[in-house]
Amino acid sequence: MSAQTAFILFITLIVLAFLLSRLRPAGRGADLAVTAAVNAALVKEFPFSNIQIDVKTFDGVVILGGFTREYEQARRAVEIARGVPGVKSVDNLISIRSGH
Repeated sequence: MSAQTAFILFITLIVLAFLLSRLRPAGRGADLAVTAAVNAALVKEFPFSNIQIDVKTFDGVVILGGFTREYEQARRAVEIARGVPGVKSVDNLISIRSGH
């Protein structure tokens, strides 16, 4: 392969990567909307609870982290997240911390 052909191939790949990255923002917007909806539902369910649940969404997969005081709170958080439109699946990484 000549240097000129390699350079053209390299530039083509850069342009293709750029164009594909421009198609992705709609997915990120949907993920942000899902994250906001899950957070809102959790606040509604646990308005004054001493829990901390972090929500991240990647391509419709919700990842719950943080902690709760009881297993039932973590289980309910997963159930709530699964009920939000746009959620494909939920990964539960919530820790249980007992009060002192």
